[in-house]
Amino acid sequence: MTSIKVDTGGLTDQGLVRAENQDQFFVGELARSIKLHSVSLGIAPETTLTGDPIGQILMVADGMGGHRAGAEASGLAIRYFMTAILNRLQWNSLLADGQQDHLLDDLREMLNEAHREIRRRSETSEALSGMGTTFTMAYVVWPRIVVVHAGDTRCYVFSKGQLSLLTRDHTVANEMMRNGKLNPNNNERSPWANVLVNALGAGAEGVQGDLTSYPLEPDDIVMMCSDGLNKHVDDETIERVLAQGGTMQSICKTLIDLAKKGGGTDNITVVASQWSLAKQETTMRVSAIPPCTPNVIEEMPSPIRNYGTVIDLSTHMMTTTDGERSGDTDPLTTEAL
Repeated sequence: MTSIKVDTGGLTDQGLVRAENQDQFFVGELARSIKLHSVSLGIAPETTLTGDPIGQILMVADGMGGHRAGAEASGLAIRYFMTAILNRLQWNSLLADGQQDHLLDDLREMLNEAHREIRRRSETSEALSGMGTTFTMAYVVWPRIVVVHAGDTRCYVFSKGQLSLLTRDHTVANEMMRNGKLNPNNNERSPWANVLVNALGAGAEGVQGDLTSYPLEPDDIVMMCSDGLNKHVDDETIERVLAQGGTMQSICKTLIDLAKKGGGTDNITVVASQWSLAKQETTMRVSAIPPCTPNVIEEMPSPIRNYGTVIDLSTHMMTTTDGERSGDTDPLTTEAL
């Protein structure tokens, strides 16, 4: 019997010019769990039994604002979604059960809530005034990916040797290109390429995000990045690096190194995940979870012992200036929030 094996990687770098890194990222696995208080099976109290994997979560956020504010905004967006995901476990089977509309409704509301929270926090301190962040999240329940996106961080899928961009940059330059007022070949070099028309926070009344759903196949790679990569590494080079193979962590490092060799003028973040067929293994995991205050996630638990069964995933399933940033498969579907 076969299952899906997942290899993941994530890396962020300050680059060669910026005084600080305002990018944030997250790569994690969603699973059901039970926290034990007392049990007669020889397992220590206050440990957590972790069940089969349900899905994968990848997030990238690129903050904007003065000293401290950009990192605060991007970190707040990541932490908010981590907390919301853990508290909305009805997500567990939504994609597998064909109830995608419910998931999209959850994502739509969560993005708006994160935007409001960043705006609220920005009003509590002069140092945080006007802070904002781009945000892109991929939620994968094999074999489908759903992406929620606002800003100019990107999500790609590399499948059968070809790279496809699932997101669109919410920038003035991209809007001009779509309206025929800018040559696509000049998009990345345009002075308008760094001017966002959509982001979380940044003093805007609301956020307009994109929702994208796409089918995956074994050996596909999902790669996400901040614009610090795209400023110096074009899509053809990204495609070539992914085609060369290797672990996802090594691919992330290679891409960041290329961006730095190209100038490294911005913070650079890359995350990647690949799904491949594997023989089913039998394990079970017991993880110790430190206590934390409700709705605040400071760190993810680390496994301390393996016990359960690995799931067979094949059967489951505004306009603002960036102050600190200078086939027979289902078709791709994108929906505006």
